[in-house]
Parts: sequence; C-alpha cells; structure tokens
Amino acid sequence: MVTIKDIAEKAGFSIGTVDRVLNGRGRVSKKTEEKIKAIIRKTGYRTNIHARNLSMSSIHNFGVIIPQLYQDGGYWDILCKGIDQAEQDLSTFNIHRHYFFFDKYSEESFIQAGEKALKQDMDGLLIAPVLFDACSAFIKSIPAGIPYVFVDSTIPDTAPIATIGQDSYQSGVCGAKLMKMLLNGKGNIVVLRMLPNDFHINERVRGFSSAFESESSIKVHLFDLDGGLEDKAFVACVRAIEEKVYPCDCFFVTNAETHRVAKALGHNSHRRHIIGYDCVEENLRLLNEGAIDFIISQNIREQGYTGINTLFRHLVLKESYALKVKIPIDIVIAENCSYYQ
Repeated sequence: MVTIKDIAEKAGFSIGTVDRVLNGRGRVSKKTEEKIKAIIRKTGYRTNIHARNLSMSSIHNFGVIIPQLYQDGGYWDILCKGIDQAEQDLSTFNIHRHYFFFDKYSEESFIQAGEKALKQDMDGLLIAPVLFDACSAFIKSIPAGIPYVFVDSTIPDTAPIATIGQDSYQSGVCGAKLMKMLLNGKGNIVVLRMLPNDFHINERVRGFSSAFESESSIKVHLFDLDGGLEDKAFVACVRAIEEKVYPCDCFFVTNAETHRVAKALGHNSHRRHIIGYDCVEENLRLLNEGAIDFIISQNIREQGYTGINTLFRHLVLKESYALKVKIPIDIVIAENCSYYQ
C-alpha cells in the first residue's frame, strides 16, 4: 500500500507539505502542488481517512529523553535540530515534542527525567539510552501502551518499536581500517573507551579491536576515560595514558569527545594520529586544521528526525516502518568536512 511517506519521498518534499496538498490547507506553490498531485495520480494513493481524522482532532505528545544539549560538544543539540524539524514538518498533524533533559553522567538525573516524562502522559517516547543500567531499569517501568524508540544506541533484550543508529560494531571495524592506513604496518594504538558505560561504545571497541587480532606488529591498548571530567583532569588523564604507551602512535576515540583528546595531545611536537566520532563543531574545526585525521559521522540530526517520524507513523498513520534504521557510516576528512557543518 502506498503511504503518505512514499509520496513525500518520491516528490522530494516533507510529509507536512504533502498533507497540505492532500487536504488543501496552507500555502504551497503551484509547481509543488502539481508535482505532488502527479505522483498521487501515478501511484494510485488513497487518503487514509482514519489517520486524517486523527490528525485533525487529536494532539499527539512525544516525550524526548536525551542528555543536556551542551554535553558531548553539542552533539545532542544537533539531534534536537532534526527533532524540531520533524515537529515543524508534521505540525498539521498536531505533533508536539517535549524535552526531558538529563545529565549523562548521573543515573539519578536520568531516572528523574524518565519519571517526569511518564507523569506527563506522553503518547510515545524517543530515548537516547546512553546510561545503560539506569535506562534498562526505566524501560521496565514504561506502561505497555506507550511505544518508545531508541536513537544513538540501543539496549539488548528490550522492546522498542524501532532502533535508529549506526551498526556500532561495523563502524569500529571501519575505524580500524582507517587506522591501518595511517600506520606503516606496526605501532601502538590507544583506544579510549569513553565513559559512562554505553552499549554502542562497547560495540565500537569490540569492532575496532577485532580487526587487529591477527596483527602481531600492531598493539591495541584499551583505556577507560571518564568524559565527565573537568578539562584540567581530562588533559592529565590523556597525557598519563600517552606516557604509559611508548611509543604512542595513534588514538581511537569512541565518541564526540575527540576534540578534547586532540587538544590534550597538542602539547607534543610529534603529532599523534587521531580518529574519532561525530561532526560537532570543534571536531570539524580540528579536522580541518589537521589535528584530527578522520571523523566517523552517524548523522545524529537524521536520527532525531527519523525518530519522531517513526512515532508519528506508528501512532497516527498506523503504518508499517523499519524496526531497525541503520544510519550510513560516513567518513569525514578535511577535504569534505564543509558538507557536514
């Protein structure tokens, strides 16, 4: 069955624009209207009357449980841009998102955010499960009638209606192959597993390490590093790790804190190779300046947009959707970083 989302994708417009054409609401250019109507005729689309009635008569509240926007170098702020865009595109369906922020270094903060969301009777939840234990416990408290979607990471043995994110294991393998390009067949690699404990961080480490299991001349050294440390303590930890591994050739950083590691290593005249994650502003700046070699992007803005859209399709349109949405593993270098800003 052809859906409104199919029409939107074929036409190259948002679901909200297609809805305005279907129902004669709002301003749409003549050219846009004609293109959408042509696709409607070609596909034989028929309006879902039940969904349309719901969109006009009901308000749909989606709770978004994510870390504070400034954490991880502004990573979560990028996620919110996708969420806000989805809300705007779906405004004709009375979709409203409500943020419940938590400190990603505090399980108590996560629990409080989750409890607040449940008390406000959200119709659906979009959750970033970056605190594994606290989120696992919270999931058990969600009433059976409230669907939830995971973004950024996942938690095994839970039942979200959809999980949106990268194949973390394969992104780690990809990072390892990039690292091999930087090494001359031998050397020491420091892998920084950024805390707090997170399923997709562990999967990245596992994927990266697996690529070197048969490499006797390349040694991988794994260290845990608390991303919640203040800058002075963070720098001291990075430099202490650097001194423990000699000679230290490369660093693989498992989250968006890559820029902090690069700055901590900036004191050394012998530049270390650095591969990390996420197109936050400081990572892109240092990538462009040559302080970082590669950034692996997981398009967090698209994850936010898709998360809200998935809840919309499930609750409002009653349509089918992908249970697992895999975000492409994009490799960002200085020469193409302007496209990711």
